Amino acid sequence: MAKNNMPKKVRDKIFKVVYKKADEFGYMECDRVQSGQFMDLLVDDPEVGLILIEYMPKERVRTYIKDTILNRYTKLVTNRALAAKSPETTIKEVYGVAANVIDNVTSKGNVLSILRSEEGNIYVVSSGTVLKWETALRKALEIIASKPTLTVNDKAPYVCLKLSTPAQALTDADKKLIQSALGAVGVKAVFCDT
Repeated sequence: MAKNNMPKKVRDKIFKVVYKKADEFGYMECDRVQSGQFMDLLVDDPEVGLILIEYMPKERVRTYIKDTILNRYTKLVTNRALAAKSPETTIKEVYGVAANVIDNVTSKGNVLSILRSEEGNIYVVSSGTVLKWETALRKALEIIASKPTLTVNDKAPYVCLKLSTPAQALTDADKKLIQSALGAVGVKAVFCDT
């Protein structure tokens, strides 16, 4: 496999260069065409693609950049955006109450927090991307189902999804549509722009 043949120092330098170029290019806001153009630039870049060719067949370079380097970059930027607002701050902004984290659950990089307010209400904050909001909702529902103690006096916890918008920025209309759809089942959504 290519990454095994590439010295760690070389690999780390390439990642650093691509991350810097992705920030400068505005990769997280790119549409499909712009993303393709950016990939073309990286493939031909003397600090990226032309070095990768030394460690793998030329036809694998583009895929390696996309699936390995830019995939990790996207996850890092997404996680940074989600971490910028704490679960306590999220609950305060969305519900207008102070609550403290009583448990954190991490699953495949997604963090789910369980909080309790002074009034005894339970809140579940599940994080994810806008494109996979259903996964964030499912994770919240699974944790509620697996922990019956979260339901107090037959009252299910409040659920809030903290969603990053890593790809193209959502319009206000898109955000309202998601909030309206989730609101129909009693779930709140807050957006964390990258």
